[in-house]
Amino acid sequence: MFDAITTLFSSALGRRSSLSVPILDGALKPNNLLEQAPVLAEHPGLEDLAIGPDGALLAACGDAVVRVAADGALAPVATFDRPVTALAVLADGTLAVGLGNAVVVGAGGAGARTVASLDGKPLVAVNALHAAADGALLVSDGSATRPYPQWSHDLMEKGRTGRLVRYEPAGGAALTLAAGLGYAFGALADGGRRVLVSESWRHQVGLVEGGRTRPAVSALPGYPCRMTAAAGGGFWLSLFACRTQLVEFVLGETDYRRDMMRTVDPKYWVAPALSSGEDFREPLQGGSVKQMGILKPWAPPRSYGLVVRFDADFNPRYSLHSRTGGRHHGVVAVAERGDDLFVLSKGAGRILRLGIAEIEAAASQGVMA
Repeated sequence: MFDAITTLFSSALGRRSSLSVPILDGALKPNNLLEQAPVLAEHPGLEDLAIGPDGALLAACGDAVVRVAADGALAPVATFDRPVTALAVLADGTLAVGLGNAVVVGAGGAGARTVASLDGKPLVAVNALHAAADGALLVSDGSATRPYPQWSHDLMEKGRTGRLVRYEPAGGAALTLAAGLGYAFGALADGGRRVLVSESWRHQVGLVEGGRTRPAVSALPGYPCRMTAAAGGGFWLSLFACRTQLVEFVLGETDYRRDMMRTVDPKYWVAPALSSGEDFREPLQGGSVKQMGILKPWAPPRSYGLVVRFDADFNPRYSLHSRTGGRHHGVVAVAERGDDLFVLSKGAGRILRLGIAEIEAAASQGVMA
């Protein structure tokens, strides 16, 4: 009882009662499946994945949407005047893309429509799109104050201005399903009436009901982002970085955060990253983390690669990892097609291809390490 009162009191004052973060264990036990996965394609600017109506793998790459061939070749499908930040294919086969502060429906076609505001508010940081089975489009707008490339700014400012909007392309109607989110970054309608949304800064996947969001998956060890439905029920969840005690500590130190944001290049903030280990100016590169140029096994992960498979009851079944010191970090998107799972490592600029049957077999035998 006393602990509960202390936690409530500390929360009201903005204090942290603990800097602990969930450990990677059980279904989240680290392995090398992502690190050892075959690379299908490699290109700077890869951002999101989708499966086309003909079964083609599509990817957002820089200012274009490209078709990814079986040999990894990229062929442009549509190009734009700015980077593509999200991608989805509607139930009728229409292509929808996010352009940061706008959504384009019918991209690449003669009747393309650009939407810059939804439900009376301008779009600022469109980072994920999901095509519902009934033809609607779920739009994840991460922040009302920071554009998508400045996601780390929103984290350091403890942003709570994200929203999830349901948009009807046929009639143009829009309805805000949830607002005040701790950085919305991913949405999923699971085939029934359930709508899920990732809240990166709250480390949870929320279940949207009646204009409110309640945790469906909470206390995640990383920052969740885009989701995709899995065959047989449930979903795949990508997490673009792991949480660390140091970042949790910095988030509780207001003066330090403000000074850091004012005086330090964002690339070197004490904040999550999509890749790391290539610049000696990065934080956590001192002797307590590296010795003789070798990363210690207990080093906190500034960047990480992580995908988790959840069942329909929100229980984690197993996970795929690229560990600290690996290459395939900053996983922001997953797509399932038949027997294949495609994983986008934004940190490495790569699309990975794994066989789901092999993953399932490794999970069932407990040999995923």
